[in-house]
Amino acid sequence: MAGFAWAALAAGGVQAQEADADAGLPGTSGQLIEEPVFMGEAYVYQAGVGNPRSIVLIHGIGDDGARDFSEIIPWLARDFHVLTFDLPGFGRSSKANVLYSPANYAAFVKYVADKYARRPFILLGHSMGGVAALRYTASYPADVERLVVVDAPGVLHRLSFTSQFLAHLGMDFLPPALNLQEKFTNLVRKLLWRAERSPLDPEAVLASAQLRQAVLGADPAKIAGLALVVENLSKALPRIGADTLIIWGRDDRQAPLRTGRLLARTIPRARLVVLDKTGHVPMLESPQPFRAALAPFLRREAPPPAEPEGDRIAGKKHGDVLCERKRKAVFEGEYATLIIKSCDGALIRNARVRALRIYSSTVTIEDSEIGGGGIGLHAHSATVVMTGGAISGKVAINVLGSRLDLAGVRVTATEAAVRAQRTSSVVFSVSRIESPRTRGVVHGYYAVTPRTPL
Repeated sequence: MAGFAWAALAAGGVQAQEADADAGLPGTSGQLIEEPVFMGEAYVYQAGVGNPRSIVLIHGIGDDGARDFSEIIPWLARDFHVLTFDLPGFGRSSKANVLYSPANYAAFVKYVADKYARRPFILLGHSMGGVAALRYTASYPADVERLVVVDAPGVLHRLSFTSQFLAHLGMDFLPPALNLQEKFTNLVRKLLWRAERSPLDPEAVLASAQLRQAVLGADPAKIAGLALVVENLSKALPRIGADTLIIWGRDDRQAPLRTGRLLARTIPRARLVVLDKTGHVPMLESPQPFRAALAPFLRREAPPPAEPEGDRIAGKKHGDVLCERKRKAVFEGEYATLIIKSCDGALIRNARVRALRIYSSTVTIEDSEIGGGGIGLHAHSATVVMTGGAISGKVAINVLGSRLDLAGVRVTATEAAVRAQRTSSVVFSVSRIESPRTRGVVHGYYAVTPRTPL
């Protein structure tokens, strides 16, 4: 791989030379270009150049680079001008100790697309490339005709219980170092919780070349991974106006399906397709189902309208219900009061619960409406993970020694959104609070004490 072309870049020159396409990505023509964002060189690949519509593909973290798309490029090139590249830091492109962030990658894609793509184009991003594609579409809406996001990690706040991407990278962000064996997901999570209250802030590490070297070993994968999980898309996602298709492998252990569901609920014109028996790389693991999901969308078929909230919640009326010492109980429909005591693995979905009381239990809540009276959700020594839906009340959430992880949740209160009788923690991801004390989009970690309600 050629080295950095510092002099030419400093002079603002842009050069390109033909590359050995077979060595990079068979079935494409390749060019080595000098790019001004990371001040290095990048391989750009094209196929189906004579076709009138462009589709731009952004890969994720890993030295395979654009080869992640090797199975679908010949298929796409029948009808589209395909434009892809090895992102700087990966594949055959330059590698350096620079900030490989989604915003910087979006700027790089903008530079390449302005040179080669026919606008507006279809933008498809996989894994980290999906996060870069989201950032690009929010930043340059006129460029993107349609957006496809495939198994994108991040998006959830980095302290979310279900955020596992840094563990996949084996990130040793702070001592003690992590290995890649069992329990590393929990170790990484503890590491990040410690880092959140540590003087060594993740953003500070990313902003400093010296800290990137000392803490991350100047490794592009670790730099890009940390930058990905600290990226805050909470204000960008609702601004995305393009029709959006979200494709997810149901068995993805790097990017939880919860993230795909959150994206589908937050992006105004989005729909989610879940592929069974598929992990993090659907286009390689399940190429036929992947193409079947993608093809209608490429034909400009509009996504179906979002499912009306009332239809999701419709179901049997149960009145007052007590769950005690049961495992993996499931609750759907309407409840006046639902009390959950010592019930691990409980699931509340598509439900409307006027008063929810959780004691010494782990509970997952999906697409449900909680509250409407005095206290909506009361959690005592409990762990609650909620995605989508709403919590409301005079006091929406009352907690004692509990941990809450809320993603895409609307919290509305006339007195306090979250009140703690004993110190508790709440992680919000792309959520919204309306209360006398807090108002607007929230995406962060909060230690809530009796003196610091939200």
